[in-house]
Amino acid sequence: MKNTGLFVFLFSLCLCTTSCVDDEADFSGGGNIDVEMPAEPDPDATIDEKVFDVINLDYPGLEKVKTAFEAGDKYTALVKLLDYYRTRVDVVNRNVNLFNPTITEADQKIADYALDYKFYVKGFADKDGTPYSFKGKDGQLINWELEVEGVTDQEFRYQRHRHQWMLPQAKAYAVSKDERYIESWKTVYQDWLKTYPYEDGTKFPPEGGSENDKDYQWKGLQVAERVISQIDIMAYFIQSKNFTPEWLSTFLAAFAKHVECMRINYYQSGNILLTQAQAVTMAGILMPEFKNAEIWTNEGAAKLTEQVGTQFLNDGVQIELDPSYHISAINDAYDTYLTAEDNNKSELFPAAYLAQLEKPAKFVMDITYPNYSWDNFNDTRSASYSESVLKRNFRNYATMFPGNTDFQFMANGSGTPPNYLIASYPDAGYYILRSGWSEEDAMMVLKNNNDPNNSWHCQSDNGTFGLYYNGRNFFPDAGVYAYSGSDRTKYEQTTWHNTLSIQNKGIAKGFRNGVLKQLKEDNGIQTLITENQTQYLAGENPNIPLTHRRTVFHDIAKKIFVIIDEAKGDESYNYNTNMNFHPCPGAIVEPANDKKTATAYTTFENANMKIRTFSDPNNTSASYSESKKVNTNVSNNIGNAEARTSYQITMKPGNGKIVRFISVICLKDGEISDTTIDAKFENDAPTDLPNSTSVIVTVGGEEKTYTYNL
Repeated sequence: MKNTGLFVFLFSLCLCTTSCVDDEADFSGGGNIDVEMPAEPDPDATIDEKVFDVINLDYPGLEKVKTAFEAGDKYTALVKLLDYYRTRVDVVNRNVNLFNPTITEADQKIADYALDYKFYVKGFADKDGTPYSFKGKDGQLINWELEVEGVTDQEFRYQRHRHQWMLPQAKAYAVSKDERYIESWKTVYQDWLKTYPYEDGTKFPPEGGSENDKDYQWKGLQVAERVISQIDIMAYFIQSKNFTPEWLSTFLAAFAKHVECMRINYYQSGNILLTQAQAVTMAGILMPEFKNAEIWTNEGAAKLTEQVGTQFLNDGVQIELDPSYHISAINDAYDTYLTAEDNNKSELFPAAYLAQLEKPAKFVMDITYPNYSWDNFNDTRSASYSESVLKRNFRNYATMFPGNTDFQFMANGSGTPPNYLIASYPDAGYYILRSGWSEEDAMMVLKNNNDPNNSWHCQSDNGTFGLYYNGRNFFPDAGVYAYSGSDRTKYEQTTWHNTLSIQNKGIAKGFRNGVLKQLKEDNGIQTLITENQTQYLAGENPNIPLTHRRTVFHDIAKKIFVIIDEAKGDESYNYNTNMNFHPCPGAIVEPANDKKTATAYTTFENANMKIRTFSDPNNTSASYSESKKVNTNVSNNIGNAEARTSYQITMKPGNGKIVRFISVICLKDGEISDTTIDAKFENDAPTDLPNSTSVIVTVGGEEKTYTYNL
C-alpha cells in the first residue's frame, strides 16, 4: 500500500549535552515523503511481541493499531503503528530537521567509516586518524570487546557502547536516502542487542551505579546517551523502506527496556544522574505512546528539577568542579526544558527552574578567555570548546536571561562588556582576575579547590592557574590524557601543576580545603589571597600537614602578576618542598646555577611572557637541592599530548621556618627575554604565617612594593 507521511519536527539550535559539537543548522521543519509500505511480512524477520506490552494501544491515533491487535493480526497492527509514527504531527523534536536535513563533513566521514565497521569512539582514533575497526574474525560479525595495543583507558570501553556513529549515519541517510546507512545501523544494533542482552528488572550493584565491572554496557551514560540519540535516529530513518514493521517492534521493545533499566539504576549523584534524568524525561515527552511515558515524564522532570537544585553549589559551580561537566549540566537541564515547552509541558518544571541556571551560566562566562577558549582544568578537554561552541552556549544563555546584557555581549562579541574585572566562586574555589574583556587583555583563572569530598573529576592542584594574554594561554593546565591508568595519574599529579608540592608528591584525599582570604581591587592593583590547609602524601609514612597560602597581585597598568607562596608546617617541618611552574609549549626555561631561582620566557612574534621565581634569601636556615628543567605535557583532548618544558625549585626551609617563594610574571607585546626581573621579601623569614607580607619587585629597573594585610 502507498503512504504519504508528514513527520513534523521543529529544529532549533542543538544544545551541547555530554559532548559538544560544532554543528549548527537553520530553523526548519519536516516534509512529505512517499514510502512503499510492505504488504506481507518479511519471512526472514521476526516480530518482538513485547512491543505490545510496552505500547499504550489506547493512545490517541493508535485506534487502527488496537483494532488489528485485538483481531489477532499482530503484523497488521505493526504496519499501522509504523504508519502512525511516519505521520504523527503532535510531537515536536527540536533536534531533528527533516525539511532541509544537513550533515557536517565530520559526521559524513563518521557515517561512511561505520559502513565498514570502523566505529567512531569519541577521543580515540587509529594512528592515521580514522576510527578503529571493530570488524570481527572467525565468523564473528563485530568484535565489541576490541582491545588496541597501547590503549588502556577505560573510556575506550565505555564510549563504544554509546553508539556515537549511529546518529551521523541517520543524518547521512536523511540527506542522501542511501539505504546502506540504515542497513548498516540495523545490522550493527541488532548484533549489539544479541551480544549484550538485558533482562528486564536487572539491578546492578552497588546501588547508585559503578561502571568498572562487566555490566558497564547497561550503566550510566552508556544507556542515557543511547536513549537520547535513538529518539533522533528513529526520526531520521523512519521513512526508509528498510524500517520495516518487524524492525519497529525490535527497536521499540529495546527502547522501553533502555528507559526502564535507567530508572532502576539511577546514579546517586553527579553529572551522570542529571543526564539520566534528562534521558528519561525526553523519552516520556517525545515517545508518549509508551504505557509508562507519563511516569517517565513526571519522574524524570522531578528528578531533573531536584538535581538542578542540588548539583550546583551556592556560587553556581557544578559540584564536581569540572567546567566541561558544568556546561553539560546546564545544557541538559535547558534542553529538556525547551523540549517540554515545545510540547506544551513546561508545567513539568517550577517557575524557579530556569532562574537557578543563571549563576551557573555566569560561571561559564567568567572562566572563558577573551578569545573564546577554555583551559584544561580537571577533566575538561579544551579542544572541545571552540569559539563557535562557546558562543552558541552564550546565545542560549542570552535567550534564557534576556535581561542579562553580559550574556548578550558574550554571545555577539560586541556591545557593552561586563562592568567588573574580578570574579569569585569561593564555594568551588575558582577566582578570576582580568584587565578587561577584549582579546588584548590579560586574564588569570586561579583554582584553589574547595573539594573535601575528593570529586573524581577534580585534580589535586590547589593554587594552580591559567594565564591568558593577547590571544595566548601562557600557562595552560596539563589537562586529562586518559580517564584511567598511569597516564591519568601522570597528568593529574600535583607536580604537573603551577603550585607547591612536597617531595614531588601530591595532596592527600580529603584535603582539598581551599578557602578565600581576600579578593579586592585598589588603585589598579587586584589582590587575591587563597589558602589551603592540607596534607601531602608521604608514601608509607603519615601524611605531611602543610598550610599553603598563595597571594596574587595583578598590576593592571604594568602588565605584571606577582605571586607570593607562603607555607607553614608543624614545628619539625623540614621536607624537600617543590615550587612548580609550567609555561606553554615553546617556552625557554633557564634554571639558575645557584639552585635558588629559575626563569622562563617565550619568543613568539606578538605577545610574550617572562616569569622568574625567587626563593627566600632572608631564610639563612634554608638549603637548596636543585633548580631544574622538567619535561611535562599539555593534553587538550583524550589521547592527545604536546610536550613542554617546565621548571622546579626544591628547598628545605629549616626547622620551624616557613616556606616562601616570589614569582613575577611580566607580559609584553614584543620581545621580552632581555627584560630584567628581580624580587625580594622586605621582612625576614617568620616562623608562622604572617598577617602582612611585603615584597619589593623590580622590572626593567623600575621598583615597586606590593603588600597585603589580613
